[in-house]
Amino acid sequence: MKKSFKVLLCVLTLIVAFSFSASAIVPYATFTYNINGDTLESPHAYVPDRVIDSAFMNLAVDMNDPKDLFVDANGNIYIADTKNNRIIVCDSQFKPFMFLDSFVNTEGVYDSLLAPSGVYVTEEFIYVADTDNYRIVVFNIDGTFSRIIEEPKADVFPEGHIYKPIALAVDRAGRLYVVSSTTHYGIITLYSDGTFMGFLGAQKSSLSAWDIFWRMFRTAEQIARSEKVVPTEYNNITIDKAGFVYATTNSLDKGAMRTAILGKSVEGTYAPVKMLNNEGTDVLNRTGFYPPSGEVPTAIGNMNGGTAGEVSSVTDVALGPNGMWSLFDSLRQRIYTYDEQGKLLFIFGDNGTQIGQLQNCSSIVYHGTDLLALDVATDSITVFKRTDYGDYIATALQNTIDRKYDTAIDYWKSLLQRNSNLDQAYVGIGDSLYREYKYEEAMEYYEASFDTAAYSDCFKQLRKQWIEKYILIIPVVVIVVCFVVSKFFKYANKVNKEGYKMKEKRSLKEAFLYGFHVIFHPFDGFWDLKHEKRGNMKGALLIGAITIAAFIYHGMGKSYIFAPNNMGVNIVAEIAGLLTPYLLWCIANWCLTTLFDGEGSFKDICIATAYAVLPLPLILIPATMLTNIIVAEEASLITLLINFGWIWTGFLLFFGMMVTHDYSLSKNVLTSLGTLVGMAFIMFVGVLFSGLLTKLFSFFYNIYVELSYRI
Repeated sequence: MKKSFKVLLCVLTLIVAFSFSASAIVPYATFTYNINGDTLESPHAYVPDRVIDSAFMNLAVDMNDPKDLFVDANGNIYIADTKNNRIIVCDSQFKPFMFLDSFVNTEGVYDSLLAPSGVYVTEEFIYVADTDNYRIVVFNIDGTFSRIIEEPKADVFPEGHIYKPIALAVDRAGRLYVVSSTTHYGIITLYSDGTFMGFLGAQKSSLSAWDIFWRMFRTAEQIARSEKVVPTEYNNITIDKAGFVYATTNSLDKGAMRTAILGKSVEGTYAPVKMLNNEGTDVLNRTGFYPPSGEVPTAIGNMNGGTAGEVSSVTDVALGPNGMWSLFDSLRQRIYTYDEQGKLLFIFGDNGTQIGQLQNCSSIVYHGTDLLALDVATDSITVFKRTDYGDYIATALQNTIDRKYDTAIDYWKSLLQRNSNLDQAYVGIGDSLYREYKYEEAMEYYEASFDTAAYSDCFKQLRKQWIEKYILIIPVVVIVVCFVVSKFFKYANKVNKEGYKMKEKRSLKEAFLYGFHVIFHPFDGFWDLKHEKRGNMKGALLIGAITIAAFIYHGMGKSYIFAPNNMGVNIVAEIAGLLTPYLLWCIANWCLTTLFDGEGSFKDICIATAYAVLPLPLILIPATMLTNIIVAEEASLITLLINFGWIWTGFLLFFGMMVTHDYSLSKNVLTSLGTLVGMAFIMFVGVLFSGLLTKLFSFFYNIYVELSYRI
């Protein structure tokens, strides 16, 4: 009995183990990217449910190289079975009930499809991109033949142009948007009767730096004869209920695309996915950490496999419920899903042969809450089912769309309990609080998700409230500040005027305040600085100390909007970073001017250089203060101020050296350029020497270790 019981228990265990659905095994990681482009694992939003192949659909002729999927409003599934020259129509359970392959055309002649690559369905018609017949065939929704839309005729098409439709979409007015694999001028737009309307969303040409360089040496005739660069073409298309066209391309210049992603560009010039309005303008929202382009090329880690650092090859886009949409990266066989604001929600999928992995997916489409992926390599459809985690995301998004912000907050908080790495949950809570005018609370969540743009919007509203509350105090404060600054400069001017009297020694106060005369009157200021001894090394050291303090304050005192990743300042590194170029300039300039009859000593150069940098702290300190009262849209003001400070300093340094050494303008230009070269040479020698010392130390240390072991 005991043996029988053990055997029975083993059998039951094996039965239970093998009875688990394959969907319980998820052969890929689900993750997102943070603001630095690092991967953050998350719960699975979609898991593989089943694989639909020809055997499952009980097809008499197996699918062969299927290229496109479409799901209509009733949940019916349309498959472009390309090499079998047919369209398979299935119900929501993947049971075929109609095949579109042959028909009798309007001339009463037997006709058939040839390598159809795209299909689109409206309430009345089924549109088929009959690729190798160079036309579009339209069927009634019941499968009966309706009409043929032949190749459009227009003068804008060049001689010898080949029309080869591979994907299409139709808006509510019946206008057709056709992607032709051999057309590089944009999406072909046709009226409902097939008349040519125009091109939509023409891509810009992508020229490499090498091509641009060689173009400068070519004649117009040579360029016309040999130039092969044409605007990049689209490869897939779909359309939403509002009539916005989503188009994808994978033929963009990879370098330009990488730059756009890492630069977090909100423009669509080098975007692999565009959302085009009727005028062809890209209106896709790109408000996430990175624009919706698939892979972030800085990302590293085991979830990127061997393709880390490469941009995505986007081949399809699918529009889902609740404002979600997905793009497909054929390089990694991976699906990237975003919300309607272009913020990343989750990434899943992988290249492989296990259930849930893909090998050569040609099309993705939403089927209710499920996501279908058509794999050409296996001639099958993988069904991905949305999990509870995915349901929570969808419900949170829908509540936000429906303006049920309190309910949305509850769902976002529940999501944070499941995945604290979901930055979009923090953003979602912040958005809901913002719409309820709870700006301070919203700012906390935006700060947690590094959403500086939204944080800035909240701060702008708070600043507006603060200004309305203290409208009478603000002008008083401004007047007081202007009065204090004016009094200080008047006092400095008074001290400087009294300093015209010859003295053997200048006090620290006199030497420091003379810097304010130098920065406004550089020619006579630097002359008196050297010949009348109006400044000294003590004043120069004080200015240097103030400059260092200003840079440290600038690193620590900027607001969150301007320094979201502010981890503090390494004071030693900051001091070294300022003193090194200062000393290099002084040493290189002294070495060079000594050989070219310069009249300034090393001390004169050090003093003049220190006085020349005084504008930097004078501008850097108030600019840093301003970061705490301005918003992101006004950031150009800070950039303008700081750039002005550097230009002012450069101007003073140049003319300070000219006056100090009594050089002509041309000679000073040459010595200034030579000084920069000398700085680079000194750095090179220093690095070389330090490397040599390191090797010597390592050599003697190894000898010491060897002797210590032997003794």
